[in-house]
Amino acid sequence: MNTFVRFSELTELSGRKTRFYTVRFEQKTHTEFEDFLLRHENRKDLEEQLNELIAWLDEIAERRGALNWLFRQENKAHALPPKQRLDHLEVNNLRLYCLRLSDHVVILFNGGVKTADVAQNCPNVKPYFVQANRLAGAIDESLQIDELRITDNGTRLAYPQNFELIL
Repeated sequence: MNTFVRFSELTELSGRKTRFYTVRFEQKTHTEFEDFLLRHENRKDLEEQLNELIAWLDEIAERRGALNWLFRQENKAHALPPKQRLDHLEVNNLRLYCLRLSDHVVILFNGGVKTADVAQNCPNVKPYFVQANRLAGAIDESLQIDELRITDNGTRLAYPQNFELIL
C-alpha cells in the first residue's frame, strides 16, 4: 500500500540563508516537524535542549546557511544538532532528522531523544531514523527524475502545487 506525503515550506522558520520545508503524511493532521515540536515543547526536562535545537535552526536560517558540516550524516538522511559545539550553541541528545539538499534548502522531518550509541539501537529515535531515510531515498529519487527540483540558484525546493511523494 502506498503512503502519500505532501511538502510545505516553513516560512516562519526560514531565513536569509536557508529555507526550511517539512512533510505531512496523508493520514496525519500535523506535519512531521509540528509533531516533533508538539511532543517536546512542554517537557521541562527537554526545554533547554529544544531551545538549543531551535537556536541551531536559526543560526542556519539567518547566519550560516545549511553548510554540510553543520549536519550529522545519518545514512541517506541528516540530523541536527551537529557533532560539534559552535560558539554559544551546545550539542545535545535531542535529534531532529532532516535532509539537507543544498546550502540553502533543508527538509525537516521528526525525531526524539537519542539514548543509545546508534540510532538503530534507540527505541526513541529508531522509528524516526528509519522514516527519515525512507523519505530521503524517495526525495532523492524524485529529484533524479525531475519531479522535484532545486531552483533559484539552489535556494528553493520546487514542486507542483498538488504534488505528493509516494513512499
